Amino acid sequence: MSVDGDGEAQRELTAKAFRHAELKVDELWMHYFSIGGDAGAMEIEAYLHDSYMLRPIQRDLLDHAIYELGNSHGF
Repeated sequence: MSVDGDGEAQRELTAKAFRHAELKVDELWMHYFSIGGDAGAMEIEAYLHDSYMLRPIQRDLLDHAIYELGNSHGF
């Protein structure tokens, strides 16, 4: 099994942004799903805790959801 270095780096940055924005997983998942994400809430939580890898497009959608929610919360 190969290691996706770019994916791992993206996951670390995503998890950091998630923590900084002080979001709840359910809140993030609802927004992510509403903009076209197809991973479940448990998969998102596992991804944020370094236990699961999302496909690249899903990682990008999750990053976008965090960005949008963070901006709406004033971060």
